[in-house]
Amino acid sequence: MANVVFPFPYPENLAIIFPEIIVALVAMAILIYEVFCTNHTKQASAWFSIVGCVVAGFVMLDVHVPGSSLMTFYGFFVLDNFAVYSKLLLIISTIVGILLSIDYMKKGENIGEYFALMLFALLGMMLMASAVNFVTLYLGMELMALSVYVLVGYQRDVLRSSEAALKYFILGALSSGMLLYGISFVYGATGSFDFVEMGQMIAQDDHGMRTVVLLGMLFIMAGLAFKVSVAPFHMWTPDAYEGAPTPITAFMSIAPKVAGFVIFIRVLVDVFPAMADEYVTILSWMAVLSMVVGNIAAIAQSSIKRMLAYSTIGHVGFVLLGLIAGNADGYAGILTYLTIYLVMTMGVFAMILMMRREGIQGELIEDFSGLSKTRPGYALAMGLLMFSMAGIPFLGGFWAKYAVFIAAVEAGHIVLALIGVLFSAVGAFYYIRVVKHIYFDDARVGFEFVRSPILQGVVIAASILVVIIGLFPSPIMDWCKVALQGMV
Repeated sequence: MANVVFPFPYPENLAIIFPEIIVALVAMAILIYEVFCTNHTKQASAWFSIVGCVVAGFVMLDVHVPGSSLMTFYGFFVLDNFAVYSKLLLIISTIVGILLSIDYMKKGENIGEYFALMLFALLGMMLMASAVNFVTLYLGMELMALSVYVLVGYQRDVLRSSEAALKYFILGALSSGMLLYGISFVYGATGSFDFVEMGQMIAQDDHGMRTVVLLGMLFIMAGLAFKVSVAPFHMWTPDAYEGAPTPITAFMSIAPKVAGFVIFIRVLVDVFPAMADEYVTILSWMAVLSMVVGNIAAIAQSSIKRMLAYSTIGHVGFVLLGLIAGNADGYAGILTYLTIYLVMTMGVFAMILMMRREGIQGELIEDFSGLSKTRPGYALAMGLLMFSMAGIPFLGGFWAKYAVFIAAVEAGHIVLALIGVLFSAVGAFYYIRVVKHIYFDDARVGFEFVRSPILQGVVIAASILVVIIGLFPSPIMDWCKVALQGMV
């Protein structure tokens, strides 16, 4: 355990938690603002949220010393390169999620609460990114989960939204129980909640505790697997993606995945390095199952949101190859994948949000039919994003998959890498099917695209970035390697 004495001394390096304090204060200020403002000024809460995120990001970069690993709150909270890069991804995801919500929520109620919940979810994920103790991890995870549960069911008058939120909440509570159960086993064996101390005790194994630790590890991995939609813990994902407001679907498709994989890396590197043989076997089966379930089930979907939900499960299977590799290149590959996936996902969901007219939303794959004849610019952007998600050379998505595949091969997991390549080809089918509807089918629904400079900007930026990253992937990959310095 962390060395805490009474009376509590003033925490050292307290400045490193200022970004989280800023996010918390902005979220609470928005809740107060919601009470007193008029309906005509409620959209200001969105811009206030974005400003708060930007300020928190700059403060974090200011207090961080590159290459250092600073701790505060008696060893419960760390700020290192890994945490900084992860939090930047989380902040960017939240900012884009808020931007996607501005037009979507223009006529909604309780708008301030909506954006405050997004900030509280961000706060929980930022705590997870800096967690080096299971207490901090659990507090951050539950803050994130409770906020996202409410956001999924935010449209209370829509049946599928309420149903999705209830399913998500019930299964989420089950996963939290499994996580706590696993933590209790490992704590009972080691007498500590600190990641590094637990890892050292497990490596020594002076008291024959390997069986107890293995059982605890299984429950911990199951709890974390739920958060990142790993099969067979993926059951909530399609319903939650389809039922949630579309901006929230975009937000939860990337931000919780970043936080979940950050914790996965920290726990496996710090707590269970001595159990590598066991967890690699478990992760290998999870990865293959995720690839199979995600990519095959996505083929049968007619709703693009459900298709993207299953494709997320497939992508998570590919990302797990980086964890299975268990080396610096594998973990850097995970960060590279998540960074590029963020760009692609936000662009796709911005396109979906633009296809709204008189209550009709472009949520069916067939709704994109004939788009090239009516909106050739949007058709080109959607085609680029779909090809990138399929991993077509040389777009950003190709390098995302290349990073984790090559790490798995170098670590000796050639069969798993070949399975990944196979199901990447399977996944290309349903992405290219969307392109086929866009360019070769006749229009079925005459959408008048939402005239939103914000959504247009997100689509254009995402389309350009997948091309730039595809041509010049080295900067992203190098940044991800720098983020892991001192971690592995």
